[in-house]
Amino acid sequence: MDIEIGGDAEARPWHCATMLLLALLLVLLAVLVAMIVLRRWTGRLASLATLIAGAIMALWLAEVGLLPGSKGPLTANRPLVPGLDR
Repeated sequence: MDIEIGGDAEARPWHCATMLLLALLLVLLAVLVAMIVLRRWTGRLASLATLIAGAIMALWLAEVGLLPGSKGPLTANRPLVPGLDR
């Protein structure tokens, strides 16, 4: 028994990168709230927030295909880097 779903759109499965991105966003939010609530260790928490934000940015850039060696919807729009793009 085959069931056909109408329409052209296909359901995109949840990837590990998407779940990791969501987890990192939640951790970043928790760190920012801790900075506001605790008002101590602000420098260390700001450094941690910067590290988490950098990881989020790198993961997002890899997801959309803007990093060398990654494939995504924007891969054709970025310039090729000799030696890194294969």
